[in-house]
Amino acid sequence: MNTELVKKGRAEAHIRIAGLLQLHPFIVVREKTAFGEIPVLVPEKKVILPLTEAIKVANELDLPVRCASGLVFPTGKFARDFAMK
Repeated sequence: MNTELVKKGRAEAHIRIAGLLQLHPFIVVREKTAFGEIPVLVPEKKVILPLTEAIKVANELDLPVRCASGLVFPTGKFARDFAMK
Protein backbone atom coordinates (compact mmCIF):
# COMPACT_ATOMS: atom_id res chain seq x y z
CA MET A 1 0.00 0.00 0.00
CA ASN A 2 1.26 3.45 -0.88
CA THR A 3 1.10 5.21 2.51
CA GLU A 4 2.44 8.49 1.12
CA LEU A 5 -0.61 8.87 -1.13
CA VAL A 6 -2.95 7.99 1.72
CA LYS A 7 -1.41 10.69 3.93
CA LYS A 8 -1.38 13.21 1.10
CA GLY A 9 -4.99 12.43 0.15
CA ARG A 10 -4.50 13.12 -3.56
CA ALA A 11 -2.84 11.60 -6.61
CA GLU A 12 -2.64 12.17 -10.36
CA ALA A 13 -2.51 9.56 -13.08
CA HIS A 14 -2.38 9.48 -16.86
CA ILE A 15 -5.52 7.88 -18.28
CA ARG A 16 -6.47 7.15 -21.87
CA ILE A 17 -10.12 8.06 -22.43
CA ALA A 18 -11.67 8.11 -25.91
CA GLY A 19 -8.22 7.74 -27.45
CA LEU A 20 -6.74 10.76 -25.67
CA LEU A 21 -4.10 10.56 -22.96
CA GLN A 22 -5.26 12.79 -20.11
CA LEU A 23 -3.94 13.66 -16.65
CA HIS A 24 -6.70 13.21 -14.05
CA PRO A 25 -6.61 13.98 -10.33
CA PHE A 26 -7.80 11.38 -7.82
CA ILE A 27 -8.76 11.82 -4.18
CA VAL A 28 -8.41 9.23 -1.44
CA VAL A 29 -11.63 8.29 0.38
CA ARG A 30 -12.17 5.62 3.01
CA GLU A 31 -14.71 2.88 2.35
CA LYS A 32 -16.04 0.39 4.87
CA THR A 33 -15.56 -3.29 4.10
CA ALA A 34 -15.79 -6.51 6.08
CA PHE A 35 -12.09 -6.13 6.95
CA GLY A 36 -12.40 -2.51 8.14
CA GLU A 37 -11.89 0.79 6.39
CA ILE A 38 -9.71 0.82 3.28
CA PRO A 39 -8.36 3.80 1.30
CA VAL A 40 -9.79 4.00 -2.22
CA LEU A 41 -8.88 6.31 -5.11
CA VAL A 42 -11.85 8.06 -6.72
CA PRO A 43 -11.64 10.42 -9.72
CA GLU A 44 -12.01 14.01 -8.55
CA LYS A 45 -14.03 15.00 -11.62
CA LYS A 46 -17.04 13.10 -12.87
CA VAL A 47 -15.32 10.89 -15.41
CA ILE A 48 -16.44 7.50 -16.64
CA LEU A 49 -13.26 5.55 -15.98
CA PRO A 50 -12.90 2.48 -18.23
CA LEU A 51 -12.18 -0.78 -16.41
CA THR A 52 -8.88 -1.33 -18.23
CA GLU A 53 -7.63 2.11 -17.21
CA ALA A 54 -8.80 1.58 -13.62
CA ILE A 55 -6.71 -1.59 -13.47
CA LYS A 56 -3.66 0.28 -14.80
CA VAL A 57 -4.08 3.08 -12.23
CA ALA A 58 -4.56 0.59 -9.38
CA ASN A 59 -1.36 -1.24 -10.32
CA GLU A 60 0.59 1.97 -10.87
CA LEU A 61 -0.40 3.68 -7.61
CA ASP A 62 -0.79 0.47 -5.55
CA LEU A 63 -4.22 1.45 -4.19
CA PRO A 64 -7.77 0.28 -4.99
CA VAL A 65 -9.67 2.40 -7.54
CA ARG A 66 -13.44 3.00 -7.73
CA CYS A 67 -14.77 3.06 -11.29
CA ALA A 68 -18.14 2.65 -12.98
CA SER A 69 -17.69 -1.13 -13.05
CA GLY A 70 -16.95 -1.37 -9.34
CA LEU A 71 -13.92 -1.53 -7.08
CA VAL A 72 -10.64 -2.58 -8.69
CA PHE A 73 -7.66 -3.82 -6.66
CA PRO A 74 -4.02 -4.04 -7.74
CA THR A 75 -2.98 -7.42 -9.12
CA GLY A 76 -2.62 -10.02 -6.39
CA LYS A 77 -4.10 -7.89 -3.59
CA PHE A 78 -7.44 -7.93 -1.80
CA ALA A 79 -9.38 -5.72 0.62
CA ARG A 80 -7.70 -7.28 3.66
CA ASP A 81 -4.30 -6.09 2.37
CA PHE A 82 -5.43 -2.45 2.60
CA ALA A 83 -7.34 -2.57 5.93
CA MET A 84 -6.50 0.43 8.15
CA LYS A 85 -5.74 -0.53 11.73
